[in-house]
Amino acid sequence: MRLLSFLLFVSTAWAQLPQTVTLDEVLRIVERSPRVAVSQREADIARAERAQAGAFANPTLSLGRSTPSSGERTVFDASSQQQATVELPVPIFGQRGARVRAADLQVGRAESQLRLTVVETKRLAGLEFIRLAAAQEQLAARRAALADVERIRGLVAGRQESGMASRYDLARADAERALANLGVQRALNELNEHSATLAALVDAPGWRPQPAVALSQVVAQFGDAEADVAGNPALRVARDETAAAQARVELARRERFPVPAVQLGRTWTSGPFGAANFVGVASEIPILDTRRALEDKAVAEHGVARERERGVNATVRSEFERQREALSIRKEALARFERDVFERQSSFLEMAESAYRLGRGTLFELLDARRTQLEATLARAELLGAIAETQLELRALSGSL
Repeated sequence: MRLLSFLLFVSTAWAQLPQTVTLDEVLRIVERSPRVAVSQREADIARAERAQAGAFANPTLSLGRSTPSSGERTVFDASSQQQATVELPVPIFGQRGARVRAADLQVGRAESQLRLTVVETKRLAGLEFIRLAAAQEQLAARRAALADVERIRGLVAGRQESGMASRYDLARADAERALANLGVQRALNELNEHSATLAALVDAPGWRPQPAVALSQVVAQFGDAEADVAGNPALRVARDETAAAQARVELARRERFPVPAVQLGRTWTSGPFGAANFVGVASEIPILDTRRALEDKAVAEHGVARERERGVNATVRSEFERQREALSIRKEALARFERDVFERQSSFLEMAESAYRLGRGTLFELLDARRTQLEATLARAELLGAIAETQLELRALSGSL
C-alpha cells in the first residue's frame, strides 16, 4: 500500500512538469534539483555553525559535602561542611569575536557556493536543452529526408514499370530508404537520451520534456555576449574562501591565548553553622602545547586558498576570452554558410528531380541532391547549437545565467 502511494505521488509530481518547455522554464525547474538542495543544506549548516560560534561558554557548577571521617577535627569543627562553586570562562583575548568573524565569512562562502551550484546546474540543464533542441531539428530533418526518399522510391518504381528505370535503380532506392530509416532511428535515440538526461537533473525519471522553441529562437534570446566576468560565481567562491581562510588564521592566533575562568564559591558548615565566600581565577598554562601547529596549519591553508583564487581567476578569464572568440568565429561561419550554401540548397533537389523526370539526370544525381540538402540542414542545426552553447557558457561565466 505504501509503495502504491509513493508511486502515485511520484507520478503526480512528474505530471506537474510541462511536456514542452522553453529554456527559461527549464532553468527555473532545475532550481529545485537535488544538487541545489544539497548546497542549500550546506548553507544551513554554515548558518548553524555561525550561531554556535556566537554563543558564550556555559558556566560550571560544582556542589560538594564533607563529613568527618576519623581522627581529630582539624579541617572543620562541625558535623558537616557543604560547598558550592560556579566557574565561568571569560574569553578576554578576543577568541569569541574571531570565531564569529570566521563563521560569518564561512556563511558568505556557503552562500556563494550555493549560487555557484545553481549557476552550474542551470548551465548543465541549458546545455542539455540546447542539445535536445538540436536533436529535435535533426530528427525533423531526417524525417523529411525519409519522406523525400519514399517519394523518390515511388518515382523510380513508376519509371521501372514503364521501362524507363532498371531493377538496379529500384534496389538502390530501397537501400537509400533503409539508410534514411536508420538515420531517423538514430536521431530519435539521441533525442530521447538528451531528454532523459535533462529529466535526471530534476530527479524526474518519468519526465520526457520537448523543446517548445527552435534553435534560432534560442540564439536570438541570448543576444550579445556578456562584457566581463566580474560576477562569476566561481571567482566569488574563491574570494570568499580566501577571506575565510584569513579569518581562520586570526582565530588560530587568538586561540593560542588561554581562556581564564572566574570562580565564585561559598562554603558553609552545619552543627555549628559557619560560612566563607571564595573568589578566584583559573587559567590554563600553555607551556607544553602552545598550539603553534594550529596557527601554522591555518597560515598554510590561507596560502592554498590564495593561490587557488589566482588559479581560478586565470582559468575563468582565459575560458571567457576563448568562448568569446569561438562565438565570433561560429557566427561568421553561420552567416557564410547560410549565404553560400543553405539559401541555395533548397533548389538542388527540385532541379535534380526535374532532370530525372525528363530523363536528363540519373538516380545517383537525384539521391546526391537529397543527401546534400540533408547534410546542409544538419550542418546548420549543428552550427546553431554550437552558437547557442557558446552563448550559454558566456552567460554562465559572467554569472548572469
